[in-house]
Amino acid sequence: MTPATQGPAAAPTTAAAAIEMLDLMMRLADLLAHETDLVRAGQVRDIGALQREKLRLSQLYQGAIKRLGAGGVKLIALPAPLRAQMVAAASRLADAAAQNERALRVGRAATRKLLDMLVDSVKSKLGPSIRYTARRTAPVRHAPALAIAFDRRL
Repeated sequence: MTPATQGPAAAPTTAAAAIEMLDLMMRLADLLAHETDLVRAGQVRDIGALQREKLRLSQLYQGAIKRLGAGGVKLIALPAPLRAQMVAAASRLADAAAQNERALRVGRAATRKLLDMLVDSVKSKLGPSIRYTARRTAPVRHAPALAIAFDRRL
């Protein structure tokens, strides 16, 4: 093959890989924005269904980045319209990821505070678990022991 033949054949592959990556960035940004909206609306139960798709898209996106990098593709080498779309999509994805992380962090902190308050309330109602009398014997318990478990996974 001559260099002239290799050049045009490589360009569509590069453009196709860039378009695939652009699509993944937009889909991932949409999913993160939707998840953030659910967190802010307090619909935490609905987030679990999104996790599998978020993981799948993230892995595909990571693979697309590796393929573009392995092919030596530079953003500046892409056609101007595609390059502009890539920059805009990357900015949108970064913003969606930052907002999503912030919402999840705030939600996690609020959940932790609520659980701590609940545990403190239960502990204050029970009093000390073991006390000894002057004769070094444990007194008869007036309240049964209470065990509490919380599932803190999303």
